[in-house]
Amino acid sequence: MQAYKIMRKLTQKKFSISVEQKRFLENYRKWGYSDRSSIVRDALNSFIKELEAAERKTIMKKKAHELSSDYKENGRLTAFSKVDKKEGR
Repeated sequence: MQAYKIMRKLTQKKFSISVEQKRFLENYRKWGYSDRSSIVRDALNSFIKELEAAERKTIMKKKAHELSSDYKENGRLTAFSKVDKKEGR
């Protein structure tokens, strides 16, 4: 069975890069890419995933902090279920 890549509709954008970045892109084949655009798309996709993961982590920390007072009583964690009591929480 042959694997097919899903082609998304692409748009073109013009942007400025440094001389070092230009040199890096000129070596796209060295990095295993078929063209300069594909290396930029891959880098942006990786960066987007990294930012989204960091955002989720920040939101989770904020929610955990907001809920922490609900789970503490006299400086100790409060057991809210049978499972919590069995585990000595």
